[in-house]
Amino acid sequence: MFEWLQNSRKEWKVLADEYEAKVKALEEEKEERSSQPRRVGTEICNGGPAPKSSTCCIL
Repeated sequence: MFEWLQNSRKEWKVLADEYEAKVKALEEEKEERSSQPRRVGTEICNGGPAPKSSTCCIL
């Protein structure tokens, strides 16, 4: 029974490491996206660029 518990612990450790790697990659990607400046005024409204003085866009 003890051997089974040790094997189970090893399997869960591997799964936890894989999950941590995925989460770390997602966090880095999110951080990279947030660090890039957003382009203001490039929104598309009704097939063309959105007017800069408008506060809403009618579709």
